[in-house]
Amino acid sequence: MSTWQLSTKQKKSALEIQFWWKDGQVITREEGYRWGKFTYVGEGEPEVDLDNPHGFLLDSDWELDYLDDGCWSSWEFPDDMSDEEREKIQDAWDAEFYEGMDELGWSNDDTEFWFHGPLLLEKTD
Repeated sequence: MSTWQLSTKQKKSALEIQFWWKDGQVITREEGYRWGKFTYVGEGEPEVDLDNPHGFLLDSDWELDYLDDGCWSSWEFPDDMSDEEREKIQDAWDAEFYEGMDELGWSNDDTEFWFHGPLLLEKTD
């Protein structure tokens, strides 16, 4: 077994996308970070295009080490969701994060992590 770390080379290249469900509706919250690092433990070197022209989805083979310095976030709502409901969701997140969303009945059932731009892969053992 060997351990590898994958990180971004350029700032503002790490992305977390949270998927929230409630009553058949889906909303997403996207947060961008200046830097990020994930760890892979397995047999041999992981297959990664270090030029990364189309983005790299960090699947379950990778473990989050850190995402550093969140610098933007945005929400995507269904077109038919009222402005009042959108504001309620954003206020709940700003006040209580995950607990606020839970109190409103939203469930975070999936999260994706993406790296964009050139990547650095280093063997750590």
